[in-house]
Amino acid sequence: MLFASCHNHSTFSDGVYTPEKLVALAKELGHGGIILSDHDTVRGTYFLQKEARKQGLLSILGCEFGTVYKGVGVHLLGFDFNPYQEDMAELLKRVSAHQTIRSRLLMEWGQKRGTLPKGVTWEDVTTKWCFNDYLCNNQIFETYLEKGLLKRGDYPEFFRNNFRPTKEQSKEITRIIGYGAPETEDAIKIILKAGGVPVVAHPHNLQPYAEDLIALGVMGFETIHPDLNEEDKAFFDTFCEKHNLYKMGGHDHSSVLGGYTDVMPEHDLPIDCGGVTEEDFMKIYRRKLG
Repeated sequence: MLFASCHNHSTFSDGVYTPEKLVALAKELGHGGIILSDHDTVRGTYFLQKEARKQGLLSILGCEFGTVYKGVGVHLLGFDFNPYQEDMAELLKRVSAHQTIRSRLLMEWGQKRGTLPKGVTWEDVTTKWCFNDYLCNNQIFETYLEKGLLKRGDYPEFFRNNFRPTKEQSKEITRIIGYGAPETEDAIKIILKAGGVPVVAHPHNLQPYAEDLIALGVMGFETIHPDLNEEDKAFFDTFCEKHNLYKMGGHDHSSVLGGYTDVMPEHDLPIDCGGVTEEDFMKIYRRKLG
């Protein structure tokens, strides 16, 4: 039995459940801890940690950043950092704004070409989700549901047809916004400067870069995650032991805490598809490795 899921998303980014609901589900699973790692925002952390304390679960601050290393996408989890540190606060502001503007553009383009129904405006989305600084396809979809223009089962087609941008669209988004995903090295430096722990999320196909990433300051890798195969798990488990790194993991968008199982059967996975043991959780909770 895994002790905690340390990679989870809420309604403050692209998750299905509120932070409080995630805690309730983790409690039902018998977990002793949970970490919220919303994309590019920490707005939901307060609510999750408040509820976790009430329910007797352990937690620390977390966030997931999409970065680029040598042209390859690398998702970084930052744990236990100060979100008010100047460089970190600026990074969070920039990446959450990037996703929000990106979502608005994709919504508008989908409505123009007819793959997305009209009847929902961007003002409708921002009004419904006025406490979010990160808006993505999930908030748009929920707004459509509220207006009765889409059904829950429409989600896969809604996402596939509108929110998987082509290379040309991605280039146009970057041109309009003026910047793209941060470089992995820069994000690592900022997490460290803010007193946090940078960990590589779901490092499938990243074995060739493992040594480079720890040289840049990475302090751990996910070793139990739905996207990792048995070879990945064995490699990164051994790699973390060899280099005395944190071993992390979580449900992400799969299984009970993921919340997509009713409309995306590929996410209907066993509860042990992601997470960490109590020993590995307490290492990062107590910052035993730095």
